[in-house]
This record gives sequence, structure tokens and C-alpha cells, in this order.
Amino acid sequence: MRTPHALELLLLVYAVTTRGDFGVTERSQLWARAAGIYMWPDKGASVAVSRQWEHLEKLGLIERRQHGRLKRIVKRHEIGQVGNMTANYTVPTGTKSDVYFRVPFTYSREDWHRKLNMPGKAVLMAAMSRRKETFTLPQDTRGARALGLSRHTMARGIEELLKHDLLVKMGPAEVVDGRAMRGFEWVLTYQLAKPFNINLSKAEVERRAAEERGPLTPQDDADRHNGQPG
Repeated sequence: MRTPHALELLLLVYAVTTRGDFGVTERSQLWARAAGIYMWPDKGASVAVSRQWEHLEKLGLIERRQHGRLKRIVKRHEIGQVGNMTANYTVPTGTKSDVYFRVPFTYSREDWHRKLNMPGKAVLMAAMSRRKETFTLPQDTRGARALGLSRHTMARGIEELLKHDLLVKMGPAEVVDGRAMRGFEWVLTYQLAKPFNINLSKAEVERRAAEERGPLTPQDDADRHNGQPG
């Protein structure tokens, strides 16, 4: 939360490293300008960018390798450092055990990386990771912590996204809660606005398709079992 520029650099690395050793070699001035860290073409860019790379490397999210006079940035597995170990990056498969989400290029092209403060960015990423059309954003301490945030960050981030019309309040939904006296509670749900509403799980896509088709008639059900197109 205290190093927003590190987040921007990490997102840029993910955007441009798609194969091979998942590494990229560029001058510090280019990284600094692209991430909005430092705009002047002098040695200050190297210092500013180097601090952010060092932070990401300590978290186990990247590895720095010498490449001539420059540094090659190689992304590591997104789980980061576990103990003293990090893992090689692997391409997401889309399976249920391999959860991931996409950040649209509009995030940078429309300057959302500059318009949003860190709480707004954090909640935006958390919301995209839900991979549902309508979802909850828990604002209690335990629920927010499950998404890697504090409840204060969650509340500020939601407020910021609502202000920018990137998040839309929906109706309340009944959610199972073993700690509640009745075994459930009513919570507010949200939807992401375009262009950030692109991350839907396979199950969510199938659910939406089923809703658009409407309920099956007896004949439709018989055709499906007989292998006939519906």
C-alpha cells in the first residue's frame, strides 16, 4: 500500500513478458516514464526505479539479472517469497486451482494508474479477482483481510471507485455466515463498470448464458438428452 509505483512497474512487467524466460531488458528512464515515477531523462530515474525493483525483489515477485550495462527484470511466480524460496513463473491455465484475472490496457491508456490512489487500485484489483458479474466486497476486518486488505483500505477504496463510476452498487444479497445468529446475513453487492468488468470465471459465463436462454422446456430437455441441438 505504501509503494504504489512498485505496483505500476509490476503491472508493466506482466504486460510485456509473455514467453521465454518471462524477462525484459529496458533502460530505467523508460520504466520511470511508463510508470509515472520520474519524467526527467537523468540519473534520478535510475535511482527511483531501482528502489522499486528492490522492493519487488524482496517480495519475491521479480528477479534482477545483469544484462550488459542494464538490468533484466524476470518475473517470478505471483505467490511471491515463501520462506526463503521463490518459484518460477508459470502461465495461467484457467483451471479452478489457477485463479487469475486480466487488467485491461485501458488502465494505463486512460491514466487510471494516476487518477486512482492506492486504496482505489487495491480494491479494483480485489474486485476483478472475484471473477463474477455481481460480487460482495466485505468491509469487516476478517472479510477484508481475506482479500489482503484492511477494512479501512476497503472502505476508502470502495468510496473512491464509486466516485469515479468504476464500481456500481447493486441490491443486497443473502450470504451464508456461520457467525450470524440466523446463519446468514444481508450484504451489499457490487458490479464493475466497463472496461474492468472483463474477468468472469467459466462457471459465471455459463450461468449468464443459461439465464439468457431462459428455462428449458420439456422438449428442449428431451432434445438435449437425445443429442439434438437446442
